Amino acid sequence: MKKIVLFFAVIGISAIAINYSSCTRDLNPVEEEVANDLNLADEESAVGFTLSTRAIEVPPCLDLSCLDTCRDVLGVRLMAGQFYEAGNVYVVNTPEKLYVGYITSGDWKMRAVHLYVGTCDNLPVNGAGNLVPGDFPHKVEFTSLQNFYYVEIPLDLLPEGCVCIAAHADVVKVVGGEIVQSETAFGEGTPVGNNWFMKFDYCIAICEQACYYDETAWAAGTRYVTKGNWATYTPYVANTTVNIYAGRNYLVGTATFSEVVDGKVTITLAALNGARLQDIAEPVKIQGYVSPPPANNPSPGLFTTYKGNATTITVDAYAYYGIHLDVQRVVDCPEL
Repeated sequence: MKKIVLFFAVIGISAIAINYSSCTRDLNPVEEEVANDLNLADEESAVGFTLSTRAIEVPPCLDLSCLDTCRDVLGVRLMAGQFYEAGNVYVVNTPEKLYVGYITSGDWKMRAVHLYVGTCDNLPVNGAGNLVPGDFPHKVEFTSLQNFYYVEIPLDLLPEGCVCIAAHADVVKVVGGEIVQSETAFGEGTPVGNNWFMKFDYCIAICEQACYYDETAWAAGTRYVTKGNWATYTPYVANTTVNIYAGRNYLVGTATFSEVVDGKVTITLAALNGARLQDIAEPVKIQGYVSPPPANNPSPGLFTTYKGNATTITVDAYAYYGIHLDVQRVVDCPEL
C-alpha cells in the first residue's frame, strides 16, 4: 500500500482547499473563475449509485498521486479528435473508493464530461456497437470552461477485479480568449465498435490490511518518577518538535510547540508509522505545569489543561507539559 503521513485526526478529502500540498500549481484566470463560480452538487447516476463530484479544489493533487492509494496511479492520455493530445485521465483506488480524474493541458479546456465505470458487457453502445457518451451513467456540463474534474465511486458499488472505463470529454482549444477548435475526447485505450471511441481497463487493487494495537503514549521528555511509571513530561521550548512514544519506545508521532502569543501556546500533533488516535471521547490529555516540574505519578484522567480529540490545541503557556495520548499503533496482522 502506498502510505502518506497523516495527522492523527482523519482529514476528509472534501475539506482540502486549493492549497495542494506538494502538488500545488498556480491557477490560470479560467481556473480561478471556475474555482470561484462552479459549485457542483452530488448527482445520482442512471445505474443507481451516487457519484461524488468536485471541481478544482480537491483532491490534494491533480494527478491523484497524493491520495493514500492501494496501487500506483494509472494514467492514460486524453485524446481529442483521435489525434490531438489534450491532457490525461488518471485512475486509482483507495481502500474505499475509486477515483477518476480528468485534467487538460496546454490550450485545451473541458465543457462537459461523460463517464462509464463498470463491467465491459454493460458499456453503453448503439446498434452498431459504438460507444454512446450521452448514455453514460455520469455526465455533467460545466457552467464555465474547466481543466480539472474528478469523480469518486465507492468500491462496494463496483464489480470486483477489473472494470472497463470509458472517459469522454467535450473539449475546446482556447487561444487568445477565443475558442478555435472543438473536439470529442476519450481516455486512450482500445476502440469500441466501428469508430475510434475508446475504453480502457483498470484492475482494482486490494489494499494491505493494517492491524492495530492499543497503547498509551507520551511526548518525550523527563520521567515523572524514576521508578515504575515511565510517563514523561516535556519542557516547553518555542518552535520545537518532540517525539511521541507508545509503550515507552515505539515512535508514533510528534508534538510541535509554537511561540507564546498572548499567553497561549499552540501544540500540533502529527502521526508517524501509521499510528492513529483511539476512537474514544478524549484520546488526547494535556496538563501544563509551572516551575518546579512535577515529581509524582501522573493521572491523565485528571488532567485539566486539555482533554479531547483535537490534534491542534491552543492552551495556556506553561514551563512544562505532560502530553498523554491513547493511540493505536500498527502491528503485524495475525496469520489466519
